[in-house]
This record gives sequence, structure tokens and C-alpha cells, in this order.
Amino acid sequence: MSKSSLRRELVIPIMVLVIGVSAAIAWVSVKAGTDAVNAFSQRVLVDLVNRISTASERHLDGALIALESIAPSAKNAPKMQFFSDDLKTLEPKLWAASGLFMDINNYVYYGGADGRMIGVFRIAPDFVELYWREKGVAPRKVFKVATPGDRGELLRTDQYDPRTRPWYQSAIHADKPVWSQIYNDFTSKEPTVTLAKAVFQEDHSLVGVVATDVTLKVLSDFLRAMDISKNGVAYILDAEGYIVATSANEMPVRNVNGKIERLLAGEMKTPLIREIHQKSYDWQRKILNGDKGIASTQQLELNSGTVSIAVSSLGSKQGLSWITVVAVPRDDFMSDIKQGFLQSVAIAIACIIFALTIGLTIVERVIRDIRKLTAAAKRFGDGEPLTDLNIRRTDEIGILAQTFSEMENKLRFDRLTQVANRESLFSQINYLQKQAKLKMPGYDGFTLLFIDLDRFKLINDSYGHDAGDKVLVIIAARLRAAIRETDEVARYGGDEFVLLLKETKSSIDVNNMVEKIINLVEEPIALDDVMVCVGASIGWANFPDDGDDYVRLIKVADSRMYHKKRDRKSTQMHLV
Repeated sequence: MSKSSLRRELVIPIMVLVIGVSAAIAWVSVKAGTDAVNAFSQRVLVDLVNRISTASERHLDGALIALESIAPSAKNAPKMQFFSDDLKTLEPKLWAASGLFMDINNYVYYGGADGRMIGVFRIAPDFVELYWREKGVAPRKVFKVATPGDRGELLRTDQYDPRTRPWYQSAIHADKPVWSQIYNDFTSKEPTVTLAKAVFQEDHSLVGVVATDVTLKVLSDFLRAMDISKNGVAYILDAEGYIVATSANEMPVRNVNGKIERLLAGEMKTPLIREIHQKSYDWQRKILNGDKGIASTQQLELNSGTVSIAVSSLGSKQGLSWITVVAVPRDDFMSDIKQGFLQSVAIAIACIIFALTIGLTIVERVIRDIRKLTAAAKRFGDGEPLTDLNIRRTDEIGILAQTFSEMENKLRFDRLTQVANRESLFSQINYLQKQAKLKMPGYDGFTLLFIDLDRFKLINDSYGHDAGDKVLVIIAARLRAAIRETDEVARYGGDEFVLLLKETKSSIDVNNMVEKIINLVEEPIALDDVMVCVGASIGWANFPDDGDDYVRLIKVADSRMYHKKRDRKSTQMHLV
């Protein structure tokens, strides 16, 4: 099948299918959307408000987990845990706790009953602040650190006593982790709520308080990341009607004479929040108080039109009395329905283009992989090293690529010794010669070592061919171990091997390699019930000094090997 016909066979059916499906979807979406917009909006709002509440509670749970990792409660520990208030002992624990949930609970700290304080604040992965205060009235020091124990850079000092902070006072009067009232953080001045836990000695005397912060800005950033709707809004209220966090583009605080103050929902500039609070706060309070008979959704008529609202309680399991409110103008839903048909048409066109692109991409991917196989076969025929085909498929082309690799392995390697065979050796020599002629870097010259095993025939005659095969396998493994990864071992035939040494620098390198190989080859070999030894006669030839083709190089190396063999004084096999 030609390239063009393959494209046609794939693309035309896909285009017909996509056009038909897109037209059907457009008709169904318009009809169903118009008939069920009310039910749909309610389900969307309930799902959205529940997702926000669940995700927010996970953030609150993270604060409790962080504290438990520092000072486990008795019910969560396998046995009574001793709490050490030594600041250097606490430091690595605070590092670990502050890294558990870095998106929100990245500041974990401890304030002692004696005024000491330590805190780890992971502002960014590469920016960590350590807060440190010694006993008494010493100033608190703030360091920029990289690891526990680091005091490399002092950033600032301040007059900070943990015992005077709201979170400390709320914790020492409770027998379990407790959330503080929302207050302004000492350093950032941001509205903050803190989960704090008092720790005691065995005699019930107070040791101090461990705590972690949740800033309201982090919760607002989380809400702004939610996909509400074009004009919709989500916000969190506390039991007193103050805004905890909002997705609107205004902060739920104001600056009064340099002091940060929180805003009630009715004081917000966002009209949707302000009007909803005025008309539905009593309904929201009933849901906050757990009234089971109150619906969690409602529609209100505001100055801006009809608004669908969903409310869910938040934080009751964590000891907080908050509610999540999500409000979406009805026009946001209706505009989507009205534009549904036009969008469906646009989607249909986009799907056709997408399907056409996918079809052509599939065809090109198939052709690309076939071209890879063709190029690999050509390189293999030219003697070039076969690199990874990088074809990761499980279909017929993937099987073909795997089969090609297996075929290349069988054609290149000797079946018995698993080193390169004679044909592979010749191909690699031809490849190196071509690269040398092209002046490619690293292909200036190479050396062939022709190795003939002495006394090998005696082993075959005395112990059989199986013993001889075992000796060949062991010798081949020793030769592989003796060379570099860039070099090659090939079985030339029978008991003859050839080593292809690339980028040899001098005759000294060659002589050293020859000595190394002789020592390895002549080490005793253990057969089933006997130890045998073989010798090695080695001849060598350099490219291009001794020849410019493999026939000449093999002939020179073989001749030198023959002279070496003739000079060897002993050909007797030794039994150990």
C-alpha cells in the first residue's frame, strides 16, 4: 500500500465518524442542557462546595499530622513517648514536620514555658528560615539556613516571647490540639490561624507548646485556583461572619492606621458576597449549627439577577466552625447552554482537524519506525555499530524491531562464546577504516591482536569436545574482561580469537595488553575433575601502518602470531 493510500484509509473513516458524533453531541447537549439546567446547576454547586470543603479539611488535617509527628498523642504512639525540649533535639523534627505539607503547613515551631523558642519556616525549597530564642529575655534570632544545625546567615532579630502569643495561651488551657482565634502574625502581620498543642512532663507540668500556622492568604490562593465560573465566587466564613478566605480579587482584610483588621462578609466590596450575606446569613447559620432539615442549596434573587448558592460546613472534625459558600449567577449556566450549539460546531471542526492530525501522525509514526528499521539494516550491512532503535511498540512493527535486534545478535555474535563472530569483526574493521578516511575524531588508528590457543587440541582429544567448548567460553570471558568497553573480542575460528583495540596510543600500550592477555589466558581452568592450562600465542597488526584493509591486517597479525608460537618452548599440557 502506498503512503498516500494508507493516509486515505485511516483519515477518511475517522473524519466521517467524528462529524457524525459531533453533530449528535451538539443536538443532545443543546436539548438536554436546556431541559435540565436547574438540576445540573444544583449538582455542580454541591459537588464544587463539597470538593472545596474536603480539600480545605485536608489542609487542616495536615496541620494536625505535622504536630503529631513532633509530639505524638498517647493514642497514636505504640508506647509512651518522651518529649525532649532540647532545642537542638527538636530542630531536625521541626525540619521533617515542616516538609510534610509544604504548600500550606510549612511553618512549624515550639515555644517553651521558659521563653525559649525554635521554628522552621520553609518559605521556598531553597529558602528556609530558622527562628531561635534562648531562655529568658534574649532577642529572637532569625537565620537563613540550608540544613539542620546550620547558622550560616543571620537575617534579623526581634523581641518575641512565645508565651505572649494567642496560640500559646489557647493551647496551655486545653488537653488536646486546639485552634487559636484568627490573629495577625507577629512577623508577616497576615491574618493567621494556628493549631497548637501543649506538651507536658510525666508530672503534668507544662513543658511548652508545639504549633503550626495556616495563613488566610494561603486559603484564599487555594480558592482562587479553583475553577468556579466566569462570575462565580467561593468563600469561607467563620462562626462570627468574618471572611476567612475568598476567591474574589480582594483580600478579606483592611489596613486601619497601620493595623490589619478582618472584614465581615457584609463589609466586602465584592457585590455578590455582600448581597448573599445580607439575604442568606440566617440560612447559613442553621447549616453551620448542623440543622439536618435545611437544604444545602438555594436560589436568591439579587440586584444582579438569579444566583444559585451551595453551602457546606467545614472544619467540624478539626475543631473549627467554618462554612464554605459557593455562588454562581444563573446567567453563567445559561450562557453556556445558549452557546452550546455554536461551541459544538466549533468542537466538531476542531475534532475533524484533530482527527486528521492524529491520522497523519499515526501514519508518519509508522513510516518513521519503518525508516528506522531500513536505516538500521543498511548500517548493519555497512558494518556500523547498531544503536538502540528506540522503537517502543507492542504491535507488529514493535515485534519486527525486536526480531531485527534478535537477528542482529545472532548474526553478529558467536553462538558458543557470545563474542563477535568473524563477519562482525570484518564489518567493524571496514567501518573504522571508512571513518578514518573521513577524518572522524577518534578513528585515527586501531590494532588487531590475533590470538591462537596453545595445547587446546590436547584438551579436546583428552577430555572431549564438551570440555573444549567450556574452555573456549572461559577464555572468551577472560578476554572480554581484559579489554575496554570500546574494544571488541571476536572468535575468528576454532581456537583462534581476534581483539580489536580502538584508539591505541603506542606500541607500549599494545605490549602491555599482550602481556595482560597472556597472563589471564594461562591461568588454570577448572573442568569437572581436572585442572587444565592453555597457552596463548599473540600476533598484532596496526592500522594504517601494517595495512589499510582487513585482509592485509589479519595476514600480518597471523604471521606475527605464527612466529611467536614457533618461539614458545613448551607445548605440553599441564595437569594441576
